[in-house]
Amino acid sequence: MDANKLKVLREIDYKIPKTCETCTHSDLAADGWGYCGQHTYEHEKHSEDTSFLSIHRSGSCAQHELDENKIAVLGLHAFKEFVK
Repeated sequence: MDANKLKVLREIDYKIPKTCETCTHSDLAADGWGYCGQHTYEHEKHSEDTSFLSIHRSGSCAQHELDENKIAVLGLHAFKEFVK
């Protein structure tokens, strides 16, 4: 990355938010919806004991764990330091 660009990004406290899209626990479809492998719940309408929590790629939670492969797929490479 250009050194001057990096300097300005740091000066303006640029951030890319941590979301389900960059989390190791998410399993998302192409439309952005999917499931969290970290969180489950007891569904009132279904017969299974527990269900994985439905999520959207733009959501987030306090248990976010950055997935290096997802960062690479999104093409964030040099911008990884700004994922906060």
